[in-house]
Amino acid sequence: MTTNQKVWLISFIIVLVCILAALLIYIYTGQIVFALFIAPPIIHWILKRRQHRDLHK
Repeated sequence: MTTNQKVWLISFIIVLVCILAALLIYIYTGQIVFALFIAPPIIHWILKRRQHRDLHK
C-alpha cells in the first residue's frame, strides 16, 4: 500500500468515526457537534503535508 493510499484510508476511517460520533451525540443529546465535521479535513491536511514533507527528505 502506497503512502497516498494510507493517507486516504486513515482519512476515510476518521471521517466515518466522526460521523458516527456526531450521530450518536445528536441522538442522545439533540446537539449538533460541528467540531466533529471540521476535524477530518484538518487531519487529512496534516497527513498530506507530512507525506509531502517525507517525500522531499
